[in-house]
Amino acid sequence: MLLAALVLAALESIIILILLRNRRRRRQALHSLRATLELLEKRLSSRTESWRQASDTLEQAEQRHRITTALLNETKEYLNSIINSMPSIMIGVTPSGHVTHWNAAAELATGIREKQALGFRLHEIHPDLPVTTAMIDEAIANSEPRMQENVKVEHMNSTRYVDITVYPLHSLELTGAVIRVDDVTLRQKLDSMMLQNEKLKSLGELAAGMAHEINNPLAAILQSLQNVQRRLSPQQPGNQAAASALGLDMKLLHNYLEARDINRFLAGMETAGHRAAEIVRHMLEFSRSSSRQLEPTNLNTVAHASVEFMRNAIELSMPALHAKLVIEEDYDNRLPLFPASGIELQQVLVNLLKNAAQAIQEAKREKPLIQISTRHIPPYAEIRVEDNGIGMNINTSRQIFDPFFTTKTVGQGTGLGLSISHFIISQRHHGRIEVSSTPEVGTTFILTLPLQQPGHASEKPE
Repeated sequence: MLLAALVLAALESIIILILLRNRRRRRQALHSLRATLELLEKRLSSRTESWRQASDTLEQAEQRHRITTALLNETKEYLNSIINSMPSIMIGVTPSGHVTHWNAAAELATGIREKQALGFRLHEIHPDLPVTTAMIDEAIANSEPRMQENVKVEHMNSTRYVDITVYPLHSLELTGAVIRVDDVTLRQKLDSMMLQNEKLKSLGELAAGMAHEINNPLAAILQSLQNVQRRLSPQQPGNQAAASALGLDMKLLHNYLEARDINRFLAGMETAGHRAAEIVRHMLEFSRSSSRQLEPTNLNTVAHASVEFMRNAIELSMPALHAKLVIEEDYDNRLPLFPASGIELQQVLVNLLKNAAQAIQEAKREKPLIQISTRHIPPYAEIRVEDNGIGMNINTSRQIFDPFFTTKTVGQGTGLGLSISHFIISQRHHGRIEVSSTPEVGTTFILTLPLQQPGHASEKPE
């Protein structure tokens, strides 16, 4: 029994020791687990902080990127606005000629939208533009702009003059060129008008000199002709005395002159001489350059003087037409005097009347007719020049005021008459000149002039 009790006590001690050791181990394991957990928590906290800092850095970078992108977009829009607001056509192209940029002026000039142009070859979408691939290649290769001035361009039934410049474009990622096109039609027109005005001025001075030179022998001819008529008259006492001294019967001489129509020939010579003197007078008035300032002008007087000038000119240059031509004049007497250059207005009207006569001659009308009329339409004066000539189609009527445009054969016209007329009416007198024409029916030009001009007081009729 004692042995059994000792064995039982020993077993209990062993079990207690085993339990105590296991408990110690669990405590050590728990302590190690807690230490490991604390270490993990510290590492997690450190990683979390690192991730938070990285997240903050990334968010800041993203925010800077958004700001930079917004600034780039704003800058791009600003540059596009600048380029699109320019009156010049701006076209970006690659070395192969494919379009990379197409501004608003290009859209307006060609009617082609930017989306329709981008990516296509320039000559496919705008074949009228005289820019060759060789010109683009030369500008890029030499890194120097290439320029062409006063280039005539036919586009959409109109004639324009442009300056074309090809600028080379070099960057790290892109090579190409920028084509700039400036419309210089108005400049070309003004230059042509100035040149033509100088020519007209020189021609006017020459005509005035010739008219003065013609006046001297013409006056001598008329005076001598009058003396011949007086000395052949039987009513002159001096003629009778001289005839009696020579035994000449003045009555028989007078009958002879009448029978042979000599008196009629002398009268015709006198009429022709006076007509020549009238032509010279009109030439002097037309070529006078000192009266080109705006001054109180009677439009009816100017119109009538223009008609008389052209009657003589047509009789000399178109005798067959002059024999049948009827020029009807209808003037409004209510028109007051108003500031204008009578010489310049006469230049315009003579040009319109000359064109009307040529159109009628070309049409070969049986009853050729030119009508010129004035109307008082406050605050404007209106003058119309109508003819029943060959007329014009709509394409021609759109271009007749363009410099150098003419439908006449080489040597018959310069194409500057109507452009100068347009300049005189629109720029010098702040008025309008319009045309209405029907092929094979006739043409009407309508001139509208303001009765008051800036810096001039309107002249009231008496």
